[in-house]
Parts: sequence; structure tokens; C-alpha cells
Amino acid sequence: MKIMKYWLICSLITFSLNIYGQESRRDSASIAQFVNLDAFEISAGMGDFDVDDFINQVQKDTTFYQAFLNLKYFPHRCESWMEVHDKDEEVAARLERESIQYRDEENRRWVEIKEEKSKGKIKKKNGEWKYLTAEIYDDVFFPTQKEKVSRDYKTRNQSLEHSSKMEKHKAQLKKMLFNPGQEIENVPFIGDRMAIFSEEMVEYYEFRIFNFDWKDSIPCIGFSISTKEGEEDNTVIKSMTSYFDESTYAVMGRDYYLEYRTLLFDFDIHMNVENIVTDGEILPVLIQYDGWWDIPFKKPENIAFELKNSDYQVD
Repeated sequence: MKIMKYWLICSLITFSLNIYGQESRRDSASIAQFVNLDAFEISAGMGDFDVDDFINQVQKDTTFYQAFLNLKYFPHRCESWMEVHDKDEEVAARLERESIQYRDEENRRWVEIKEEKSKGKIKKKNGEWKYLTAEIYDDVFFPTQKEKVSRDYKTRNQSLEHSSKMEKHKAQLKKMLFNPGQEIENVPFIGDRMAIFSEEMVEYYEFRIFNFDWKDSIPCIGFSISTKEGEEDNTVIKSMTSYFDESTYAVMGRDYYLEYRTLLFDFDIHMNVENIVTDGEILPVLIQYDGWWDIPFKKPENIAFELKNSDYQVD
């Protein structure tokens, strides 16, 4: 039963390797007809900008997921907090941590928790996590046992082919933070609704391209999607905005909102991720999550967390 519960919550927030691309997607030219350009101006150095080419670049982007792989690969410091909210939205429990991630010569990473403060009941008397979201959060970001890491997503994906179902579900969950936009395999009622550029889903959305100065210093091209009014029941990703560096097309930030309600399970999840580029490597510096979900045989959970990553050692 625990595996089933784990599988369900992983399935809610699981996305595949490429962020937007999928085999059933429309070609970029047909998608361009849905794009609103009213707030977009071609700036200096962008004289050859083409909407079709940009959409194609968006669909093929791997920089955002690369940031997630780099998060696991490069040593760094992290300050984090997690809060459990009750039905009245009050804080029922809170966990704060300061930690350092290391990597050895065999490309194995592990995390040392340097300081931890907690209040409220986050764990059971036997030491197990009281909340499934907290258990997954700990597993994703704070592995105390050494685990092999790779910056090559193809190698990582291949290494999972012979893993257990549980390990595959965990890996899928980890991809969730950086991979909205593609169909989820073998997930009833949800899987095909994630493919925002598929023939079936693209007409439910409005698309917009606009100019944006990331952190008031990096010229970016903003790309947003939002569910059309009246089509809310047909989508899982309600909105998503990505900020592409104008010169490199690296994703400097992304925020998205997912919500879906069925008799089997309900969820409402907001995510925000911010990246920087250091010595040519794209690295996450802020990860924010605020999510509520309800699955069978488990009490609803309303949990938020934030991680601030710094002092990356890029070798």
C-alpha cells in the first residue's frame, strides 16, 4: 500500500526528460498561429528572430533539466525550510536546515546537514516521516548516503532501465521540478493532458511571447502558456512562464501552476525555480514549492518548501 501511495504522489508531479517536447507535438509553424506577440518587440541583436524557430527551440530545450542535473552534481551550500499547513492554512510544523552537498572522485554525491531546527510533529515516534511529501522532499534533496550522479541525462535515463519500480518513481518525481510539459506514461486520467504541445492539447491554451529583463540585468524572451477560459476541466498545467536568455536561450527561471480534481485524487501545485549561470554552467539558486494533494487512503497534505542554493563549486 505504501508503494501505491508513493506511486500516486510521484505520478502527480512526474514529467519526462524534455520539458516541452513530445513525439505527438505539433510543428512549430502551426503552434505559432496561437502565439500572442502584442507585448513583444525585437530588440538590437535580434533582427533575425523568427517565431517558428523560437517555438522549435522551446520544444527542444534541455537547459532547465540540465540545471537539475547540475544541482545534484556540483557541491554547494543550501539553506532550506519546509512547512506543513493545517486545514486553516496555519503552520502545524516547520523544518529548517543548513546543509552542504559533496561529491567524491567517483562522482558520488551526499549531503551533510550542518544545522537543523524543527517544531511541530514532522516525524513519527519510530523516526519515519509523518508526511509523504516530507519523505519525498528529504529523499530528493538531502541524500545522506552516497549515490552516483551524472550530468548526462541520457546516461542517467539509461541507468534507470534496470532499476526497481520504486527507484524509477523516485527518479520521475525528481524530474518533476524541472520538466513540465510532456505526457506522463501509464498515469490514468492525467498522462496525455500534460502534453501541452500535442495535437489534442494545444488548442486549450493561449501562448504569449514578451520581453523581460531577468533580475533587471539579463535581457530575456518570456514565453507563457495559460489555459483558455472555459477549458479548465481539460488541462492539468494551468499556467507556465519561462524566461529564456536572449543570447543563449538558457532558461533563467520558470514558474508554473498545476491543478486537477477527480474522484481518484486532487492536487493543486505551484512551483517556482530560478537559475544562474556560473562558469558556463546553469545552476538552480532558488526552488519554491507550494502544494496540496489528496489521494485515497491518505490524509490530505498541504506543504510548502523553499531551497536557496549557493557557493557552487564548478570544476
